[in-house]
Amino acid sequence: MRYHIQGVFILLIVAIAVLFTARIAAPVLSDAFGDEGAIVAQSAEVDEDADLPVADEDLPLTGEEVGQLQADLTSLGFDPGPVDGIMGEATQGAIDAAIVQYQLDVAASNREVYDYLRSLADALAAANAADSAANDAGEAGSDG
Repeated sequence: MRYHIQGVFILLIVAIAVLFTARIAAPVLSDAFGDEGAIVAQSAEVDEDADLPVADEDLPLTGEEVGQLQADLTSLGFDPGPVDGIMGEATQGAIDAAIVQYQLDVAASNREVYDYLRSLADALAAANAADSAANDAGEAGSDG
């Protein structure tokens, strides 16, 4: 008999808790569900004529850009795997290594790393071309 009374008491407490919760949740649920009983989604008004700027660093790299990034990583001494334009684990590992070596922001996007490494590879190519031209000019002067 004692357990029956305790069970009834617990049942009453649970029923009061459920009613109290339903009373709190009722306004929220009535706002969330429309007249038909379906959930009503409301979106903000969008101005169709407005040009929304998209930051360049937010754009993902194209396959061609990934291939160029892989070639740049290779020329700078990293191993991104094959230059195939596919962002794989080896390429991401090489990007991470370049971020560490060149002390870039660890939160830099792949596009920001691409731009930085592109400028490094261009500078390296220009320096190699200048060295080659200077060596050619030195050899031509010593032949005469």
